Amino acid sequence: MIEAEDVRPWVATVDQINQRTWDYVALHEKVGGIDVGLPSPYHMVIGRDGALVLPRIEKLRSDQEIVEFFNRCLAALLIGGIYCEAITPDGLDLGSIIDWKYIRTYGTGLAASNQFHLHIRYSAASPLEAIALVNPRTANMRELSKAMAKGLDVLARIPALRGEYLLKGSAGIARRDWGAALSNLWITSEQILSALWEREVITPTCSIDQSKSRRDQLNDTRTWTASARIEMLYQKSVLDPTTVSYLSSARKARNELAHNGVHPTESAALAAFEAVRNLMWVALHEKDVPLFDLDLSDHALSDPFSPPKRIIVEPTHWMAIPKLPGEEELEKAEAASGRRNAEST
Repeated sequence: MIEAEDVRPWVATVDQINQRTWDYVALHEKVGGIDVGLPSPYHMVIGRDGALVLPRIEKLRSDQEIVEFFNRCLAALLIGGIYCEAITPDGLDLGSIIDWKYIRTYGTGLAASNQFHLHIRYSAASPLEAIALVNPRTANMRELSKAMAKGLDVLARIPALRGEYLLKGSAGIARRDWGAALSNLWITSEQILSALWEREVITPTCSIDQSKSRRDQLNDTRTWTASARIEMLYQKSVLDPTTVSYLSSARKARNELAHNGVHPTESAALAAFEAVRNLMWVALHEKDVPLFDLDLSDHALSDPFSPPKRIIVEPTHWMAIPKLPGEEELEKAEAASGRRNAEST
């Protein structure tokens, strides 16, 4: 849910959820707009329920172009310190803005998040779905604008960096998908390495020898592989031993995955993430990136095989779970057994 100074706070009660009487109009409201580098007068419109809206201008006429642009914007928010994940074409909806107040979508997106938003906007969500409206994740328009500006500045300063892979890699860490994390973060690492190679090797060399053959030779990835570039940047003291170690671990695991199908470990994926952190720090002249202040565990899937954390909280809402055949009898037998064991001790 998006908050702003001139927008009334969102409130939904359990009774409203059960009766499907939450404020569906508010979920359609346009909250504001953010500059994302589109030609004037266009910008990205933000909806109350988190909808992101782009105009159908000439440069955004195909689904691939739109997805890439959305993911660049989402990557900017992630870099700026607001957790986001990449979208795919099934996350696109067609729609319109009514009287510059409301966003009306037509339910064409088939992704789970699109369907959820469609249901809550139409007051058609089940209580089990709609209970998320009671204490929704929120973001402030001012925070969104600041994060977007910071993120777009970073992407502009590292032109080789394509934000989509950083999005997918970070989400892979959060969702414990180590293969997706490693694959996408290694691509991100190579993109930043390419930017460093241009800045630290090609530009200084070509300032002396401006011939095309010299530039082509330095850009030859068959000669200057990722490992060769890493070693050269290390010898030039651009990269420190810790970063080289992270890159080495990530590269070895990535090669095992690509060539032998060996699934990477958690430590290999985290090494790739740390490598990206350090490379961005170097590429931005030792400027910190808010992304790396995020605790990805806040958005993580829990490990089902780790001991559960005992957190004692007072319940705020509950519902009966339909019983399976024989389940109630089993629960009664387990309860009786527990009582007998307690009495015997």
